[in-house]
Amino acid sequence: MKRFSPPFCPEPSCRHHHDERGSYRAFQSWGSYQTKAFGRVPRFRCTACGKTFSVQTFRVDYWAKWVIDYEDLTERLSSCASVRALGRTLHASGKSVQNRIGRAARQVLAFESRLASTRQPSEDLAADGFESFCVSQYFPNNIHILVGSRSQFVYECDHVTLRRKGRMTHSQRARRAKLDRLYQPGPRDLVESFARIGTACLGVLSDRASPCLTLWTDGKGEYVRALKASPCVAAMCDQGRLLHRAISSRAARTQANPLFPVNYLDREIRKDLHEHVRETVCFGRNVSAQMERMTLYLFHHNFRKPHRSRGDGRSHAEVAGYDRNDMERDLRTLWERRAIYSLTDLTECGRATWLRSRPTPLFKGSGYLPLHVVA
Repeated sequence: MKRFSPPFCPEPSCRHHHDERGSYRAFQSWGSYQTKAFGRVPRFRCTACGKTFSVQTFRVDYWAKWVIDYEDLTERLSSCASVRALGRTLHASGKSVQNRIGRAARQVLAFESRLASTRQPSEDLAADGFESFCVSQYFPNNIHILVGSRSQFVYECDHVTLRRKGRMTHSQRARRAKLDRLYQPGPRDLVESFARIGTACLGVLSDRASPCLTLWTDGKGEYVRALKASPCVAAMCDQGRLLHRAISSRAARTQANPLFPVNYLDREIRKDLHEHVRETVCFGRNVSAQMERMTLYLFHHNFRKPHRSRGDGRSHAEVAGYDRNDMERDLRTLWERRAIYSLTDLTECGRATWLRSRPTPLFKGSGYLPLHVVA
């Protein structure tokens, strides 16, 4: 068995934290400890900063007490299994299952960040908000998704909590007024969320060989204001490199509709993620946990699911311009090496999911976030 050699110092302030793989030599053995889950675990000490760490520091199951198959977890979650159903299957509590989903979500965020610089997309984009709710139907939300028109690859997603709208009885309006005093979304939250989606368009645009792309949305006025709110996006629109086109949301939802990619994703999410199934008793209780599950599901959709069931077997990512060899190389080691926040270049939406920084209605406090998650 090959002896483990630390790839870098895990202390962010150490000068060896950003060492390239294989170049780190400033460490010494520092004993070991015994565990029931992993057996004997060797320890090390950085001779530059004095930080001590172990083999487990670099593993996905750092601070975990039992091991699960993350690939199997992703497959089950993406096949309409709820967290409690997963807990019954894995003989674990719901909190333990969500903990592993959070670990897996951070792994795939880092994985997608690494591969983003290698992609070569050549397609237009479509964006819209997937409507669901969290905590209560008095707190609906929009999960904005940015999708490739040809590949149906999801380039970005973001979450925004909304105020309940539509027809309500007198008692329901009284209930909403009471909840408004406890929590009320900001008046510009929707615009700011879609502005982040507009910024993600620039990342796709910079990777393209063609000089411009078209972003298709429905006729919602907030989308127009969001694209104007971002100086960089507005500048690209003025130069004609980013063309915004709107189509009625009432248009026939056929493949000829420019919004077909997001309509297709809406259908897939409704049937594959149990908390978003219509009229289900299973729903999200925490916004951060909900977005971790969505992140893991979209990874499965992008990189594991065939683009077409009767096609040539290519994934959505391959159709979007990702290199197959690069993907397969990173996918083989996806669940082996723990992703480190300070070594990962994330988008604004990705950072919010990683750091669990999105607020949950009626929930006081920021929630528990282990220190090793932000190291």
